Order: sequence, then C-alpha cells, then structure tokens
Amino acid sequence: MGYQFGARVDQHTFCRHCGIRPFSFGTSRKIGQFVSINLCCLDDASDAELAATPITYLNGREDIWDAPPAETRHL
Repeated sequence: MGYQFGARVDQHTFCRHCGIRPFSFGTSRKIGQFVSINLCCLDDASDAELAATPITYLNGREDIWDAPPAETRHL
C-alpha cells in the first residue's frame, strides 16, 4: 500500500498487515532519484553487507530533508 505526503513527490509504502514503512522512493532536488530502505526489514542482510552499505542521514527531526543533522554519532 502506498501514500504520498504534502507535495506528493515521494511514494511511501506501508505493510498492509503491520503498518511498518519498509521503503520509500522518489526524486530529490539535491540527490536526484532515491530509494529509502528501512534496515529493520532486511532479514537476510549480513553484518558485513550492512557495514558496507552507504548511508545518507537526513534531518527529518527539524524538517530539513535535503541536509544531514548536525549530530549523527547516536544514529
């Protein structure tokens, strides 16, 4: 099941059974096309694969979606 917020630019998917958001996709002015994946949904990913995966932090807490938060050590 999918949903679009606000400007209706990005597509957010939700599990029809539990409501979790496994992934989203869309287009950002700054980074172009993207896919956002909830790592908790990757059952078979090894620690090595997760450690090698590039991560981009976004500042959703302050609603600044095109820049990382000032502090990411706790993430």
